Amino acid sequence: MPEATQMIPAWTAEDFMTEAPYAWLYQQRENKFLLQQLLAVAQQRAKALKFPSFVKLWNAYVESNSPKATILGNYQTVFPDQPCQLQSGKYVCDEYGISYTGRMGDVIEVCSHPIMPVKRIIDVDTNVEKLDIAYSRGHGWKNLIVGRENLASAQKVIMLARNGIAVNSENAKEMVKYLTEIESLNYDALPVQNSTEHLGWLPDGQFAPFCEGVVYGGESTEFGRIYNGMTEHGNFEAWMDIAKKVRSGRSVPARIALAASFSAPLVSICGALPFFVHLWGTQGCGKTVGLMLAASVWGNPDIGAGYIKSFGGTKVSQELYAAFCANVPVLLDELQVISDRKMFDDIIYMLCEGMSKGRGAKEGGLQLQRRWSTCMITTGEMPIVQSNSGGGAAVRTIEVNYGGEPLFEDARTVANALKEHYGFAGRLFVEALRDPATVEALKAVQKKFYSQLSGDIQDKQVLSASLLLAADKLADVLIFHDERSLTVSDVRPYLITQEQADVNRRCYQYFVGWVASNQMRFSEDMGENRGEPWGIIETDNGRDLVYVIRGTFERAMTEAGYSVGAFLSWAKRNGLIKTQRADSNTIQKKVGGMRPTCVAVYLPGGESDGGLIPVENDDDMPF
Repeated sequence: MPEATQMIPAWTAEDFMTEAPYAWLYQQRENKFLLQQLLAVAQQRAKALKFPSFVKLWNAYVESNSPKATILGNYQTVFPDQPCQLQSGKYVCDEYGISYTGRMGDVIEVCSHPIMPVKRIIDVDTNVEKLDIAYSRGHGWKNLIVGRENLASAQKVIMLARNGIAVNSENAKEMVKYLTEIESLNYDALPVQNSTEHLGWLPDGQFAPFCEGVVYGGESTEFGRIYNGMTEHGNFEAWMDIAKKVRSGRSVPARIALAASFSAPLVSICGALPFFVHLWGTQGCGKTVGLMLAASVWGNPDIGAGYIKSFGGTKVSQELYAAFCANVPVLLDELQVISDRKMFDDIIYMLCEGMSKGRGAKEGGLQLQRRWSTCMITTGEMPIVQSNSGGGAAVRTIEVNYGGEPLFEDARTVANALKEHYGFAGRLFVEALRDPATVEALKAVQKKFYSQLSGDIQDKQVLSASLLLAADKLADVLIFHDERSLTVSDVRPYLITQEQADVNRRCYQYFVGWVASNQMRFSEDMGENRGEPWGIIETDNGRDLVYVIRGTFERAMTEAGYSVGAFLSWAKRNGLIKTQRADSNTIQKKVGGMRPTCVAVYLPGGESDGGLIPVENDDDMPF
């Protein structure tokens, strides 16, 4: 074969303005290697003749003289063991990957291995579309669900590299073009799959994951693992034996944990607010196994391999976890891993809000706020509600202190059995809830329990407890048939009254204890042994009145986590402080030879009476 330089005619600059050079070159297109040689020589000659438009005119000639089928191609994918066959247009898709022929006749590689879209994924809640991408790198085919926005940008498509796909800054643009074109060519042929990014109720009344035709469509590998783990495993009768032993046992806290798990999907049905059930007490009594029992209603309860999480995550991770759970219980183990106890209230308020924080989107506007309506079941060796917790945190939490009493006779055996048998009861429970008659009966039972609990119990606590009791009653009718459901008297000891929920009343109780623990600071008879004087205690109209130097009072209450202003306003309304003037919360008093500004608080003179307990009555229950 003659050298390319000898084959090229001696074209002039004027010749390059005519059709002749381009027609001659186009006739060599059957031999792609020779054509590339000739094009290189022709381009050098045009450059020597100071003719800059050679490449542009060559491309225009090819486009105008090639049939559209030749330019775009009419290929189909022929990947080995491909999940489906697609029209690939100009792209050659075979065992060597993806490539196509450029206008200059050169072969352009898109990807070194097979990759193709196989499904369009549509979120049933938001109608957002994603693509199910299948790819192979010598070890069979794998699937990856990817948002369209990540496939439409060369900067974002590089993220696929972390899943083993051969994409980098050099071929990213070609990858975007290929995926866009092959999806466009096969848009109607690609099967459509409904998806969701959360567990629980869907717009059509189904309950994920116990529904047909709906898959997990999120991009979180961890949540995808949990979603796929929400399945039946082992033997239903073996699980029933465990659950029935708990229901007939002495441990009310273990029974409450099981009931709380069933209550999760009822929160939205009954229009209630998310709430906490916190199991706490001595280490080694089976609280984590109680959490595993709650998890086994829905799926894999194994710590680590299941869906139980630790309190050790960040607030954002806990928020995302709650949004994913949506209508199944949020399970958080080992409260004590949080070193900052001030975070407890933040966690309660955040999760009981039922929606994620408003955050700005990178492209402008706000991100979609995720929502959940469920029960949070948590464990720890300490209470989650502190004496200085806000009233809102206290009423949103049912604290179940089991002390040192074991929750199970043989916790290790129960834990091992639960790892083998799980996921049956949740499906049965929510399938029954799709019957309107069952829902109406449930609501009637919940209202009945609400009425029995109302009185001195705080309203939000009454609502949460009534859901627990109604869920357990319904589980008895639908699943257990043992007539061992919880009663009002079982749950009442763990509920708080209106007075106990008042943070200012708890602040007053703390103040009284603080004074009692530091009496020498308020006594002038101790001489130098009293240390720094904090005030004095006198009798005022037969009542003990303690005067505390204002700075000392404010420092002590603030360090304990209480709001000084809120407490003084409440104390003044309730006649518990003495003031200089009607518009003041302080008074001047002689202390140690000086007259500093003090806060004067009356100490209690006796114990308050308890509230009346309504009579429990199970008559006229719908089931």
